[in-house]
Amino acid sequence: MTSPSKPKPKLVLHVGMPKTGSTALQSWLAASRSSLRAQGVLYPGKGTSHGFLVLPLDFANHGPRLLIDRIGRVQAEADRLFETEWQALEAEIAATAPETVVLSTEYLFVRLGLKGRETLLARLGETFSEVQVVAYLRQPSKHYASFALQRVRHSAILPPLAPMRVRETLETWEAAFPGRVSVRAYDRDALVQGDVVTDFLTTQLALSGQGGETGARVNESMGAEAAHLMQQVQRVRFAGQDNVVLRARNRYRKRLLTADKRVPGAQRPKLLPEVAADLDESSTDLLWLRDRYGVIFAGLAYERIAERPLNVGSLERIADLFELDEARLHLLETRMQRLHVPLLSWFRGGRG
Repeated sequence: MTSPSKPKPKLVLHVGMPKTGSTALQSWLAASRSSLRAQGVLYPGKGTSHGFLVLPLDFANHGPRLLIDRIGRVQAEADRLFETEWQALEAEIAATAPETVVLSTEYLFVRLGLKGRETLLARLGETFSEVQVVAYLRQPSKHYASFALQRVRHSAILPPLAPMRVRETLETWEAAFPGRVSVRAYDRDALVQGDVVTDFLTTQLALSGQGGETGARVNESMGAEAAHLMQQVQRVRFAGQDNVVLRARNRYRKRLLTADKRVPGAQRPKLLPEVAADLDESSTDLLWLRDRYGVIFAGLAYERIAERPLNVGSLERIADLFELDEARLHLLETRMQRLHVPLLSWFRGGRG
């Protein structure tokens, strides 16, 4: 436990949500440890994030896939590792005596209500004088688009279309930390200087004039045309092998990303307008977010938001969800053939 002879630091706990610039923020904080420490802020550890925080939270049944792959599903092992990591955290706090500690993992966003939360909450209460929770939220249609493009890297099965449901999650955080939950819109028009790093530093740490664009895209983007090809290959070549590590799939994806960069005309992937509108206008939690936290997404037709089933139904193909540039898709297919990637021959001629 933290030494009683020293005042406990404040904790700023960044919990995501996923697909809201968390990796960019974490990478900047990790790279800026020295300058932050000089200002009384500790970003602990040696990695870029603090996924160990979810280890007590029914890890055997609800652990993140990447952590499950590393340590397995044995809860006792997860608990042992959590205690080891927490002791290391307290030792670093004792050695540096910061005024503020920042911990960050998007894994926590939807998991605080799980069995085992008492362990995490007890440690937080013992180590810190107060806890300020911050979550960034993304417009439903933009969040789904980003999530789908990430999913298709490892799976032919896209996440189901559904209205955004975040109220219950945020109310769980509010119950644990009353009056200490800050919710920010992950939207260029709402972020300070249009940047999540600058926004976090300014609004959560009161460190102005820092941050800015990190200069690197830590999650390499995939265009809609490339995502279409990726899904088609997986449907034919890797059917039934979703969300497992496959070297052949990784090799194909790497070549596809390289080809995607070299084909001109790339645009930011966009859902079809009718799909985007359906997701946004059926997400009634947006009204609650506006009224409870003042979170507003520019350009969203709030007067059209209502509780209703999705009009577009269940769509399962990238081609049914995203705007595709057919000319660019043809160029990308041609470039992949010139790279002698044989996987294309398994489905060429069919886009269904």
